Amino acid sequence: MNIEMSGGLIYEIINADEEWVHGDGSKLQSGTKVILPSGTEIIDNAKIDFKGGKPKVWEERQQQPRKILITGSSGYVGQHLLASIAFQGIGGKTDSNQGATYEIFLAYNALPTFEDDLTLLLEHKKLHPSIAKIRSISNIDFSNSEYIQILQNAGATSFDAIIHLAALSSPGFCENNVSDAWKVNCPIDLLSFGAPIIYLSTDQVYEGTKSYYQEVTDETLPVNVYGMTKLAFERVLLGSNVLLSEKELGGNSTGDTGQYMPDTKSIPSPNPMSTILRSSLILGGPTPLKNGCRKGSFPSFLQFIESRLKSSTPTDYFINEYRSVVHVEDVLRAINHFLSKAIESEDGSQGKAEIYNLGGRTRVSRYGIALKLANHLKLDHSTANGVNRPAIGGVPSPPDISMNVNKIAKEMGVTKMDGLDE
Repeated sequence: MNIEMSGGLIYEIINADEEWVHGDGSKLQSGTKVILPSGTEIIDNAKIDFKGGKPKVWEERQQQPRKILITGSSGYVGQHLLASIAFQGIGGKTDSNQGATYEIFLAYNALPTFEDDLTLLLEHKKLHPSIAKIRSISNIDFSNSEYIQILQNAGATSFDAIIHLAALSSPGFCENNVSDAWKVNCPIDLLSFGAPIIYLSTDQVYEGTKSYYQEVTDETLPVNVYGMTKLAFERVLLGSNVLLSEKELGGNSTGDTGQYMPDTKSIPSPNPMSTILRSSLILGGPTPLKNGCRKGSFPSFLQFIESRLKSSTPTDYFINEYRSVVHVEDVLRAINHFLSKAIESEDGSQGKAEIYNLGGRTRVSRYGIALKLANHLKLDHSTANGVNRPAIGGVPSPPDISMNVNKIAKEMGVTKMDGLDE
């Protein structure tokens, strides 16, 4: 018999053959639960070949803190997430594995105020009992091929799960910096850790020619580089042989966009417990860190609208682009849900990564958001002007990428996911 088993999964050794041994030569006892390293093979019912790795005994593993990496920790969602996990734990509830603890690695690129603001935040509130340690790692720039080495040099050599938030999220910047967009938004080397990845993707993988897109039945056809690179990493996590079709590349696979697309032959195998969250425009309150994120005074669209309304500054808002806006608290709930699921489902029974639309149930334009906020704050909305987005010029943008969110609502067991009303 010649069986290959994926890494990170738990197996109980039953009727162990005398020749079945650990990498150090010690015998594997019947009844022992072990986590096998990636690539492990059982050869002819005789010897387990660990391919240079070492199995971990499950009982010993349970006593060690589980390691969680959060990329893009200094961003808007990243800051909200780190505060949520630090003070409420994983999933905001007691872990189903009693006594489990976690070590959180906060990776970010460059935000001068982040370290001091993080220290200030953690000094004023007690950590959740399940959080053993929080560590920050700076200069994690995904456009730099050395980012894996930088993580490892900082002691981050293995993880039980990765929450991948880092991105070049400006469509305009991506159009003008195609190479960097591919490196940052499609970081294939992140799979080398072998951990399940909770990936915050985007609704801009859809073309935007209809309403209420569904994950399974509706095709993806991004209209800009940002959407293309985010979709490509979805395909990486799905283990696809083709990251983007000729059609998805706009019929130009050898052009500026296609030439930077990674070769699938060089991509490590994805963890089957990964999850892809196609997020809509995220709304919410200010960041929990004192000096905010790189977006400055307007970390989400709500703060921008509020500022313009309060100062009575005439502002144009598009009326012909629709999104299923989502509240940041719903984003955190979703991430925590799938993080808990990935950690607790050690048998890898999911089979392959799942895709979920992450949005609210309301289809709304940016102008509609401005009117709703003005009404909520009881402010005069006469300076909010509804205009059409020009059909020609500027960065290509999908006009209607509202989404059907029934799948994620059912998975999470919730009936309300309405970011606009919240």
